[in-house]
Amino acid sequence: LLEHGHYVTLIGYVGERLIPALEKSTSDDDNTHSSTATATKKYHQNLRVLRMKPHLPSKLNNITGRLFYYPLRLISLMYCLFYTLWIQLQDRTTISIPVDVILVQNPPSVPTLLLVYLYCVWEGLLGRKRPRFVIDWHNLGFTMFESPTQQTSFLRTIILTSIRTIAKSYERILAAMADAHLTVTHAMEVWLGEHFNVHGANVRVLYDKPPMLFRPTTIDEEHELFQRLDLEGENEQLHGWLDHVDETHEEQTPSEQTLFTKCSLQNSEQIIQP
Repeated sequence: LLEHGHYVTLIGYVGERLIPALEKSTSDDDNTHSSTATATKKYHQNLRVLRMKPHLPSKLNNITGRLFYYPLRLISLMYCLFYTLWIQLQDRTTISIPVDVILVQNPPSVPTLLLVYLYCVWEGLLGRKRPRFVIDWHNLGFTMFESPTQQTSFLRTIILTSIRTIAKSYERILAAMADAHLTVTHAMEVWLGEHFNVHGANVRVLYDKPPMLFRPTTIDEEHELFQRLDLEGENEQLHGWLDHVDETHEEQTPSEQTLFTKCSLQNSEQIIQP
């Protein structure tokens, strides 16, 4: 969006880092002697970052402690989102253009989907242009809640099942109120159509595209990483297995061989192999 000249406001938690290109655009680096600096300055003009820091109450292991923890956590999140959407986002001193689209990454869905929907409705009631509410489905929010197992007590099973059922209903209702949907896989698109009745022209598959910093590691990088981790030294039981699989293990020092790679000299040249 930034590359196409759109104004973007990113809302996230304090401590969450941006991708390197956007980190540079929000820094105060005045170096303008490179194409990268020129691009990041352009981003800086169109980019605004809003940070939230919800209160994290003490989490107790007993049932009573959890009964207080989750409501307090929810109230804190709701306050942060309300303040960010209704107060900070309305600050026109940096970007005077009204909000056109709110793209929500899901999960988390509670309480994000509800408050974003209410904000869009509120803007419309005030006579302003109603922002479009778009959900970016990376996963299903209700699946983030703990599910009971065979070892779970009867009372706890009822509580956990009820929470997941309520969360799923909440997510299904809010999904129907969104203006459009993006999914990261075709399977997610099909699932939403079958279970949440979300389908048609307003649903599009947009596959995840990792940034350039994600790439396959070279064998040299793997060898250097495994040397630093010293996996062999952490698990003595693996030595016997390695001796059985590779008879050359004893002939090489730990610095020459790791759990998954080995370094050898061939014709006076250092060769690293899996």
